[in-house]
Amino acid sequence: MRETLRGLPTATGYTVTVKPLRYRTGPHLQAFTYWDHPEIVLQVPEPFRPFREEVDLGSWGSPRVLFRTRRDVIRFLYLHEFCHWWLYLTHGWGAAAEIACDRYAYTNFRRRGPVRPPALRTRGERAA
Repeated sequence: MRETLRGLPTATGYTVTVKPLRYRTGPHLQAFTYWDHPEIVLQVPEPFRPFREEVDLGSWGSPRVLFRTRRDVIRFLYLHEFCHWWLYLTHGWGAAAEIACDRYAYTNFRRRGPVRPPALRTRGERAA
């Protein structure tokens, strides 16, 4: 898993766990961040086969993203949950930022090289 997450920002103090996701009708994305005991749980569909998942990016649209490998799933889910953690750490909120975290994960999960933490503006803050 270390190789899969190489280059991504670290959720300091949180344990990252990857578990199988057994599904009934088709593979999908699922992950959790536990605030009371610091853990990020990523669930990878088993048995794994490539699948598409609609990702809500707000005004950017809702593309059906192809997840070809377990690596794609783990990186996308980790970046999404990392974004929640980062917002909680830096702004005191993070549980209600689904679109912002989906945008961050979508933009970065296939990126080669280092990925920076999210640079999100607070309400009312304008772009420079």
